[in-house]
Amino acid sequence: MNNYLRLDDSRVQLPFGVLSGVTSMEAGANGTLRSVILQEKNVIVTHAGDLYAAYTETPRRKRKPSVRFHPSGLVQAIALEEQQEVLTPIGGMPAELVTFYESGELHRVFPVDGQISGFWTEEEERGMNIPLTFDLGFSLFTALLSSLCFYKSGAIKSFTLYPGESITVQTRLGTFPARHGFSLHENGALRSFEPAEPVRVQTPVGTVTAYDPLAHGVHADLGSVAFSADGTLTDVRTASNRILAQPQGGAVRWHAPVQVPHFCSDDLPCFQPLRLSFASDTVTITDGGEHTYRMDECHFHVSPFSDGTLGCSPADCASCSLCSR
Repeated sequence: MNNYLRLDDSRVQLPFGVLSGVTSMEAGANGTLRSVILQEKNVIVTHAGDLYAAYTETPRRKRKPSVRFHPSGLVQAIALEEQQEVLTPIGGMPAELVTFYESGELHRVFPVDGQISGFWTEEEERGMNIPLTFDLGFSLFTALLSSLCFYKSGAIKSFTLYPGESITVQTRLGTFPARHGFSLHENGALRSFEPAEPVRVQTPVGTVTAYDPLAHGVHADLGSVAFSADGTLTDVRTASNRILAQPQGGAVRWHAPVQVPHFCSDDLPCFQPLRLSFASDTVTITDGGEHTYRMDECHFHVSPFSDGTLGCSPADCASCSLCSR
């Protein structure tokens, strides 16, 4: 079902109003309008203020949709003609791109929205950004942001840092450097962060080196170290450790990072980190499959992982007696 009405060659009627100067339209398989490119000035009234949708093309913002739409025809994202201050639940912020929930609430704010290419470098894009300062209790920092995400309620959901930026976060387990960014629970407590370097974290099954070498900086909604709203550790990802689990009266089982195809070369090793998820009395270890153990009925041992080999090596046997326990 169409979510728009074509008034003439350059005007489109949508649930929120009319867009003029439409030069290109992208439609989904079911006929709904997904995005448009504009060549005339349009002002769109939103929860973030009166926003001026992009209508001129530049080398750093080439062929980007001016407006994207939800299936209902309501605004999903607006690329702004130039950086302007937008209204957010925490005050005014500079933005070149904003996104919205289908119900209209602000979702993400992107201070810059340039397209990195041979004609526009990351350093040039960095020069367009503006450092912002935040005091969240567990972290006081000034940094360049790639985006800031909100819950529908208006509470901050996550901060995504600009490439190359890092900050420090304080947790019950210690103070750690963070890259890419971090996420928050709706009550404002730290939900997760991605370590800027491998860090040692005390978990219910032993000390684990937390770090995900495959982590990307597209968004920071979920990092390698995660906590409940009351600050209890709930998740850890590690590419540096393997975990021995031996239930009472059961066989020993090793869990280790799983080798996956490298995104750049078939000749380079690449491993998907182990994920450890903690509940009140269990741990679930994900290593390609999910394995849940009761912590009070199982023995665990954390050891270094280097080559993806599962099981004990002669060197392991020389230094431990786990098989006889």
